[in-house]
Amino acid sequence: MRGIAVVWLAALLSIAWADGLREATLILRGEPLSLSPPPLWDGRELWLPVSHLERLGVPLEVGASSVRIPHIPSDQPAAHVPVEPKRGAPCIPVRDLVRRLGGFTRWDEASSSLSILARLQQAHLEVNTLHLKTSLPVAWRAFALENPSRLVIDLAGCALPDVPLPLPESSGAVKAVRIAQFDPHTVRLVLEMDAPAATPTQGLDSEWQVALTAAPASLPEPPAETPQSPPAEPAPEAPPTPLEIPPLQRDSSGVVRLTLPLPEGARPRVLFLEDPLRIAIDVPGYLPEPVERAIDDPSLFVRTLRAAPLDVGMVRIVLELARSVGAQVLSGKTGVTLNLRAPRNTGGKLRDKIIVIDPGHGGAQAGARWREGKTVIEEKTIALAIALHVAELLSREGAKVILTRAEDKTLGLYERTALANSANAHFFLSIHCDSNPRPNSASGTTIYYHKDDADSRALGQALLNEIVKVSGLPSRGVRSDSVLYQTGLAVLRTSQMPAVLIEVGYLNHSFDRAKLVNPDFQKRIAEAIVRGLKAHVEGR
Repeated sequence: MRGIAVVWLAALLSIAWADGLREATLILRGEPLSLSPPPLWDGRELWLPVSHLERLGVPLEVGASSVRIPHIPSDQPAAHVPVEPKRGAPCIPVRDLVRRLGGFTRWDEASSSLSILARLQQAHLEVNTLHLKTSLPVAWRAFALENPSRLVIDLAGCALPDVPLPLPESSGAVKAVRIAQFDPHTVRLVLEMDAPAATPTQGLDSEWQVALTAAPASLPEPPAETPQSPPAEPAPEAPPTPLEIPPLQRDSSGVVRLTLPLPEGARPRVLFLEDPLRIAIDVPGYLPEPVERAIDDPSLFVRTLRAAPLDVGMVRIVLELARSVGAQVLSGKTGVTLNLRAPRNTGGKLRDKIIVIDPGHGGAQAGARWREGKTVIEEKTIALAIALHVAELLSREGAKVILTRAEDKTLGLYERTALANSANAHFFLSIHCDSNPRPNSASGTTIYYHKDDADSRALGQALLNEIVKVSGLPSRGVRSDSVLYQTGLAVLRTSQMPAVLIEVGYLNHSFDRAKLVNPDFQKRIAEAIVRGLKAHVEGR
């Protein structure tokens, strides 16, 4: 009987693990959670029992077959996350859920743990009030440091966005502001002030304000892990080790890599620039003098690599690109790697491609509007005029062009991308004009891509690189649509091919508007779009 029992137990164990799942730990706001039943890892996704969802601190509606995110319109696919049984418990894919909520996750194989991290979305200073916003709730705490006087605010369970936020300008009692990734789970804000103060001093929030008032007696001491010891006799400082910039390397799959040594938890600041196309990376380090290397190998995507010291122990590395590239930044324990590759659907000739041009709005949907006397200027009209020029020029190049509308008619957002998806298009370009609540307060061209899609970002950078050469308008950069909405823009989110939305200029800015209504300007912008697309496809 004992032999039979052993065989039966072994059979049970083999069945239990035949599903490929293993128990894992969930790290939330920097702290590992003790959960029963535990989360389960399948090699790509972490399945979290729905009984633990309230620990996330996010309003969710749990149904029998799915979890709904209330603040996303229910008719959008991203609003519903499926519930699946895992080892007898209803579970949700937590990585998928967090991504839809605007955060991200980091898996650590050594500890079998998944960290959930919010993105810092806003840090804005108005007089003596600091406004903060993150994509998910974070545990935050404010404390004072001396010599010099500073107010420190740590956001636990948070990471800096891939596209750096503009630093808040000094205002009121605040002399200067710094934002950095303090450790892998914490973003730290440092405000230089004569009398460091904060009200309140801690909380669990995703959007909140901190009043920078006269220093209260109850302001907490610094955390125990960073005690402030009395100043000691200064020891002789060893000369800093210069930052080593290794050569670019290309692997057998065609990916070009640049790996830089960094302290654990440090995150680089990455900028995508145009005219000429460049990628700039700011990293901690010391460089005694500028470095410049010419790159003669065209398969490395880079013409010139430069490095120069910045202030406060930082080094800027600039890669001047030979063509638009799909770029991905990966941070590890000992360094950061920049991966460069040819973007999806590039190669060959422009005449071989199927391109969908989408003039924004139309029909009953006028888009942005501006009234001058009895004249009304509408976004839909300008977008169509530019789009028709683009379509004509692309047709001359021999490309197959599909217009979502060629006249003033109403068209749904999902109809536009359904047309592109059914045609198996290679690229989707949506053309618009921008506007904001304050006339004459913003000017320039912005191009949006979806979330962190490197291929669409590369397309947008190639287009903007040509537009800024002829527009006479400021460049507002190539931006992720997550800065506008958590789920991004509908026409970008639902496109199956690289897709961008071009905001040519601001209709409610007098300088931009005078250009937008000018037929010659519209034609120049169309020509620039076609040049940028051709350079993107053909690698020139």
